Amino acid sequence: MSEDHSADRERLLALVPTDGSTVGNTALIRQLGWAGNRYWYARDYLLESGVLIRAKGRGGAVRLAHPEESNLTVSPEAELIGEAALAYVHEADLYPPIREMLETSWAKERQIRSLAVEVTASQGRKATGGRWTRPDLVSVAVRTYRYLPGKYMEVVTFEVKPSDAITVTAVYEALAHLRSATHAYVIYHVPDDDAESVRPVIEEARRVGRAHGVGVITMGDPKDWETWDELEEAHRVEPDPERMDEFINVQLSQEAHDQIARALH
Repeated sequence: MSEDHSADRERLLALVPTDGSTVGNTALIRQLGWAGNRYWYARDYLLESGVLIRAKGRGGAVRLAHPEESNLTVSPEAELIGEAALAYVHEADLYPPIREMLETSWAKERQIRSLAVEVTASQGRKATGGRWTRPDLVSVAVRTYRYLPGKYMEVVTFEVKPSDAITVTAVYEALAHLRSATHAYVIYHVPDDDAESVRPVIEEARRVGRAHGVGVITMGDPKDWETWDELEEAHRVEPDPERMDEFINVQLSQEAHDQIARALH
C-alpha cells in the first residue's frame, strides 16, 4: 500500500509546474482521473512534507515550495472552465449548496475535519445578541499540529450575499462576528454575467477585508467548487473564550454541541 501511495505522489508532482506557477486542485483531479479521496490523500502528504504549498485559485490550488530544486517534467495544466451559474432568487436558496461545499471541498482544501457546519441565519426570533451577531453559516473544527501540544478550536463564520445585494457593508457584518469567532468570511454570489459590473465593489470589499482580516470569497455557482475563489484569506484571531463559548451555545444546535464536546475530550 505504501508503494501505491508513493506512486500517487510522484504522479501528482509530475503535473505541478516546475517554474513555481500554480495549478488548481480540480485541474489536477481531472488529469489524474482519481476518484474519492485519493487525490487529497496524496496532496495533503506533499503539503505536510513541505514539497507543495497551498495557493489561491478557484477550487484551491497548489505550487511547488522550492521550484528551483525540481527537475520534474511539466504537463500542461487543464483549463478551469466553470459551468453556467445557476439562478438563485433568494439568499436562503444559497445556504444548502454552500453548506455542502463547506462540509466537503472547503474542509478538504483546508485540511480540516469539520465537526459541524450549520446554517445559522434562520433562527426565527431566537435571541442571538443583537444586530450583526448572527452569521449565515458557521463551521466548527478542532485542529491539532505536529509540533504544538493540545487542540485548537476553529470557529469560522460566513456572511452570504446574493448577486443582487453585493455591497462592502457585508465585510463589516462579517467583521462583527470576530468578537466571537476565530475567522470570518463574506461569500458573494457572482455569476459570470455579473462579474464585470460588480468588479469595483468586489475590489473595495477586498481592500476592506484585507485591512481587517476578513476573508472574501466569490462563487459563480455555489454547487460547483471550481467556481469558488478565495480572494482574501481570513486571519485568525483569538476572541474572548467566554464570548466564543456563549456564541457556540447560542448559535449552534445540540447535535453540534455534542460533536464539539466529544472532540475536545
